[in-house]
Amino acid sequence: MKKWILGLSFLGLAACGEGKGTVTFTTYGEDYIEKQIPASTNGGAGFVDGWTVKYDKFLVMLGEVTVATHEETAATQGKSKVFDVHKPGPVVVETFSDLPAKEWDHVSYAIAPWPEAEAGNADAQDVTMMKSQGYSVFVEGTATKGTVTKHFAWGFPTDTIYEHCENEDLGAGVTVPDGGEEKVELTIHGDHLFFDDLQSPSAKMRFNALADADKLGIVGADGDITLEELAAVDLTELPSDQYGTGGVGHVRNLRDFVTALVRTVGHYRGEGECSPRSR
Repeated sequence: MKKWILGLSFLGLAACGEGKGTVTFTTYGEDYIEKQIPASTNGGAGFVDGWTVKYDKFLVMLGEVTVATHEETAATQGKSKVFDVHKPGPVVVETFSDLPAKEWDHVSYAIAPWPEAEAGNADAQDVTMMKSQGYSVFVEGTATKGTVTKHFAWGFPTDTIYEHCENEDLGAGVTVPDGGEEKVELTIHGDHLFFDDLQSPSAKMRFNALADADKLGIVGADGDITLEELAAVDLTELPSDQYGTGGVGHVRNLRDFVTALVRTVGHYRGEGECSPRSR
């Protein structure tokens, strides 16, 4: 059982005379979530098999934002919040004031189900749905290729903590400025749900296999791709050079595969990385 944190904790307070500053965490879904993921042209970014995806919703339950070092914790977020990062952003997740002005090289956060979550920028009915269904991530949208359109609405109960967050250009964690404010973006990557490999840095975005799951699925080709239909597609049925698991265990079908990809959507300050850990 989780131990719910009901308020902000400020630990490891600075010694007398040390400067103080503020850190504001935001979240943002980038153009791929706010606008669309295009088909690849001339070898560029996008779906290599010609599809275009537009999200209608991209809900994430964000919590446990923590500013710390190995030895001490400066601040931890209270209740988690539900954000729809399809809406224009960035949007504020949490602001921590009066933190000791120094480098905090351990920043982490979680995308996980919390029954006591509050609304961030998400609509009230979406917050209720996420809590009642036990989802941490819910995505809804349409995929189009030529005259073919497929709809999807997928909810995931994944519990993932993103630890040791860093950006190659900005370094690990965050440095609190003396008397100032630093803004930190928890970036959500919507393209990750469609990669064709769980670990390869050269993974490509594809949608053909997901679309075909509707055609071959348990309820027939009705234009809606369900998670149950994805579960009916064994990975061994797909081309051998696609949907590689890279040794990740317990991934046997397309539903397992997409669920594993969901755990990779959390990033740090744009293209920065965290270490995701399943709980």
